[in-house]
Amino acid sequence: MQKVAIILFFGILSVGCSVTRKTEKTKYPESNETDSGSVLERVVKQNFTSASFFIQKAEIEFITASDKKRFLGSIKFEYPDKFLISLKSRSGIEGARIFINRDSILVNDRINKRMYFGTALNVKKKLGMNQSVLPLIFGDMVVDKKFGTETDKCENNKLRVHCNVRGITINYIIDCKRNKIERISLGNSNLKDNIIIDCSSFIFLNNKLLPRIIEIADMEYNTRVRIKIIKIDYPWNGNVTFMPGKGYELIEIL
Repeated sequence: MQKVAIILFFGILSVGCSVTRKTEKTKYPESNETDSGSVLERVVKQNFTSASFFIQKAEIEFITASDKKRFLGSIKFEYPDKFLISLKSRSGIEGARIFINRDSILVNDRINKRMYFGTALNVKKKLGMNQSVLPLIFGDMVVDKKFGTETDKCENNKLRVHCNVRGITINYIIDCKRNKIERISLGNSNLKDNIIIDCSSFIFLNNKLLPRIIEIADMEYNTRVRIKIIKIDYPWNGNVTFMPGKGYELIEIL
């Protein structure tokens, strides 16, 4: 469970919604275009992290071969790169609060009265990836300046895209009618898929198609995280701030 727990703890949460407001019930638009270039352009335009948002409530399950634990979570995102995540028990008691931006991460462990801190470099050493890939958990497409290899046309309504972002191998499977990613796999330098992210139960919200359910599988540790968003405010006009815990023990993330 270690790597998935760390990933979730450092803010890779999901998006999707049974939305309480600003929801459009119209059927999401489908496309008949199958050219890879046009599909990729439309997929990027649907990126959820292109605007600020506030996921007010998410149900989270950690599932291992021997155990299952359930939590509640929330996440604020201030465009372009500030995240504030809260993890709570099912009874509503907050256990941790996590702040992430492009350069650093701060974690208040409210149960043990500890504050963890680290830089982007610390996080990359710990996870093998950095904050730049966080939008993947929202079913967003993260790319460098150039795409890698992909099929020229959609085949059986699917487009497969392979790319490398800052040393991380990413493989996308895209639904060409929805213009949305349905599966993401992340690999190491040996091209081994260590983490798989599946997106499902899509809903159309403010001209964006969002997955309601996200499942993260860590193949190395045989662990899954299942996340369902209950309430969301999108777009959101608030600000992200972080208050360190007073008197907390300081621990550097190495």
